[in-house]
Amino acid sequence: MEKRPDTSVAHEGSQRPKRRRRSTGTYAAADARRAAILEAATSNFARAGYLNSSLAKIAADAGTSATVVVHHFGSKEKLLMAVLEAREERNYVKVHEGVSQDDIREQLRAVLALAAHNLTEPGLIELFAKLSVEAMDPGHPAHVFFTVRNEGAARALAAGLRGALAAGRLKPETDPDQVAREILAVSDGLQVQWAISGGRLDFLADYRAYLDRLTRALTTDGHGLD
Repeated sequence: MEKRPDTSVAHEGSQRPKRRRRSTGTYAAADARRAAILEAATSNFARAGYLNSSLAKIAADAGTSATVVVHHFGSKEKLLMAVLEAREERNYVKVHEGVSQDDIREQLRAVLALAAHNLTEPGLIELFAKLSVEAMDPGHPAHVFFTVRNEGAARALAAGLRGALAAGRLKPETDPDQVAREILAVSDGLQVQWAISGGRLDFLADYRAYLDRLTRALTTDGHGLD
C-alpha cells in the first residue's frame, strides 16, 4: 500500500507535538478487534446480504459497538470493501499457494476447489455478483476494487498458464492472457447466473465441465482435468 506523505505543518517557532506510541499489546488488541469485526461482517453479509445487515448487528456479533466499527472502518460501505478485499486475498491463497506453476491441471483443480468453497458462502456470491455489475459505473464505490481485482486475478492466472506453456504442457499457440480472461469471465458469469436462478443452477457442475473442456483443448496430451 502506498504510504501517504505527512502533510501536517508545524507553525513557525512551535514544536510539532510528539505522537504517543501505542504498546504492542494495544496494537494486538486493535488487530484482534478488526479481525472480529471483519469475521462478523462477512458472516452477516453472507447470510443476510449487504442491505439487510446492520452495523449494530455486526458490532453485537463482534462483541463491540457500532461506534467502534465506524472507528476502525469508517462506514458500512468501507467495511464491505474490507470484506471483499479479505475474501479476495483468501481466494488468491487458495488458488496459488502451494500449487505448481507449470501444472495446468493442478492449477485448474485449485480454481474449481475455490468455486466449491465459495458455494459455502452463498450470500457472498450473491453480493459479489450484484456488486460486480453495479461497479461498472466509475462512480460506484466498488469500481476501483473490481477493476484492480479483475486485472490482478487475470495476471495471476496468466502467470500459471505461462509456466505450463514453458514446460511444454500447453499447445504452443495458447495465449495465456486471453485464456486467463476467459476463465475469469466464465466464473464470474456463472456466478451471476447462479445468483439470478436463486441457486438452482448447478454452478459447480457447469464450471467443472467448462474447465475440463478447456484442459482438453489446450493441453498437448489432450486429457481433461482427471
